[in-house]
Amino acid sequence: MFLPYSPPPTLRFLACLAVLALAPASPRLTAADGSKFAHSDGDARFLHQIHLYDANNRRIEPDSTTPYSSLNTCGRCHDYETISHGWHFNAFLPESADGREGEPWIWTDPRTGTQLPLSYRGWKQTFDPRKIGIDQWAMVRQFGGRLPGGGLGHAPEPDDSQAGADAEDETAAEPSEADVTASRWPLSGSLEIDCLACHGVSGSYDFNARREQIADENFAWAATAALKIATIDGQVSRIKEGSDPEDEATQEKLPKVSYDASRFATDGTVFVDLVRQPQNNACYQCHSNRTVDASGIQPRWTHDEDVHLRAGMACIDCHRNGIDHHIVRAYPGEAHPSGKDMVTLSCAGCHLGADFVDELHQASDDEPAPQTYATDQLAGRLGSPHPAHAGLPPLHFEKLSCTACHGGPLPRDQALGIMTSLAHSLGEKGHRTGTELPRIAGPVYAKGDDGRVYPHRVVWPAYWASLVDGKLQPLDPDAVYETTRRALRVRSDFTSELLSPKLGSSELKEVLGEERYRAKPEEWTEEEAEKVEAATKTAGEQLFGEKISAAITALEEELGVAQAVYVSGGFVYANGDEEETVKKIEVDDVDSIDMVRWPMAHNVRPAGWSLGISGCVECHSDTGKIFASTVTAIGPGPDQGEPVAMFTLQGIDADQRLTWNELFTGRASFKIIIATSITVLSITLLLAAGIWVGRLGRA
Repeated sequence: MFLPYSPPPTLRFLACLAVLALAPASPRLTAADGSKFAHSDGDARFLHQIHLYDANNRRIEPDSTTPYSSLNTCGRCHDYETISHGWHFNAFLPESADGREGEPWIWTDPRTGTQLPLSYRGWKQTFDPRKIGIDQWAMVRQFGGRLPGGGLGHAPEPDDSQAGADAEDETAAEPSEADVTASRWPLSGSLEIDCLACHGVSGSYDFNARREQIADENFAWAATAALKIATIDGQVSRIKEGSDPEDEATQEKLPKVSYDASRFATDGTVFVDLVRQPQNNACYQCHSNRTVDASGIQPRWTHDEDVHLRAGMACIDCHRNGIDHHIVRAYPGEAHPSGKDMVTLSCAGCHLGADFVDELHQASDDEPAPQTYATDQLAGRLGSPHPAHAGLPPLHFEKLSCTACHGGPLPRDQALGIMTSLAHSLGEKGHRTGTELPRIAGPVYAKGDDGRVYPHRVVWPAYWASLVDGKLQPLDPDAVYETTRRALRVRSDFTSELLSPKLGSSELKEVLGEERYRAKPEEWTEEEAEKVEAATKTAGEQLFGEKISAAITALEEELGVAQAVYVSGGFVYANGDEEETVKKIEVDDVDSIDMVRWPMAHNVRPAGWSLGISGCVECHSDTGKIFASTVTAIGPGPDQGEPVAMFTLQGIDADQRLTWNELFTGRASFKIIIATSITVLSITLLLAAGIWVGRLGRA
């Protein structure tokens, strides 16, 4: 009987090569770079009419009941091991090259008011899942729908020695929670790299079918479902915790595959419709964004999208990669793992050329610029125009990134809400209002590591934690839910159910009176609506205190936490001095509650929509958005922080900024005064010259 568990990728890969070595001899090509894998080296698409193989390296036939394995199928001709360390596949690999900070994995649970930023990369103000107690299987279950697979998506190698010791020791203790979770791998199988998630022709691959399988814990079956060559019957998630994978009854419950026989040719091969260069639709699955304002999610038809896309470019024109799959991220100063200089795939490098970037690097860092290839010195790649930047002092290029003026949504007085594919599952069917967790805001103009100002997205973490010696340690979100669900009694949404509870008849009677409390909300007067809103807020604050207090008590009692707290919007809530109340407390561990930010670039706006296009005072004024717009800490809890102005995030002194603005505000008047003075002086000089010439003539 098939079990989806298989050895680690390296062992399986070597086994795969061994099978090929024992196969009947056939001519094999060696690529120019010395790779043992054959290359076509042509620009034409290679025909993939191929045999499929399962995790046990058995050929898939029309009557097979096991899912196909990309490692054993694609890995026959492509360097799976090298590919598995590329940027998209190493997100869960701690030893990978970090590069510039990006969007963290935000573990969101609306039932407990959790939006917890996680990362294995050690990025600032994010939390390492391993230190919280979140194992790799839980991370794959939570975020696998937005992962192409590989990395920690592969089941770990079983500890045979420990398994033997447990078998011999009849008095061994009951399996721990970690052991129980580990037992899910032989059931779910590995989430291998799904090559077709990126390389499948648009329309031939069903991303949502893949996500549904991962949500059902059918990791090994996800790629087969997405390719639409078979139907999957069964859900690993319905197999109870602690079930023995070796038990025949358990094996009978594993998902079964029914292949579409019409997809197989007479020789048993299957046509896989794919392309070498991924199409934009594949990128959008994980890299879409929506902005949210006071009226809700802004509709797509009002957006102009990215200026490069509207010009006919594709994502991969800038975000390129070789067989190592180290995607060029194209940010300034990127050190590409290949060692090649990718400067002309950045904004400034593409439009202005590598020489300009080198000069800028030397001016800002006072260090020699890195060596560039001769072909990388030219500007105007892919027909990019050379920006004039007429009248713009060079100082701006030292202080501002290109995206500060050209990237992201146009700034308003207050930062907008932002929804992303990774955080809000954009691309999946559903009804969104824009208020869903996590609450992400942007653009927020703050300094990057290189000292230049970049637009950022930001989120304030919200989570349950233990407080020890002033330090916050987040608790495992799954354990929090199981422990607090009776105390919180939240069905689906923490914020709406606790902070905006529906008022009962007695409460409405007290607010609206005997005669009006039965009136429908649409019949309320403006004054009555305000009274109901105020009463709802008061009831919500009281309910929030009661529920949070009860949940904190449950965590302390059941998980053995000395002091449990809840974090939201930059505030820390602990049990109050009175029963069923909470209070806000101060902690020294500010980094654990403050905003988490990461740079954003897209969508790129054209020159006519860039900041400063209407003149200096667009930015250098008291209302200049890049300095004066604000962002407010917001979370699932009832309290919001004070608005934070962008200039404070840039380290600019308020008095200095006001003085600077006054100089620019008066520039127009100053120019008029200077022009008038020059005109008057010129007329005076002309009159004097005329008088002098006249006197000479009379003489």
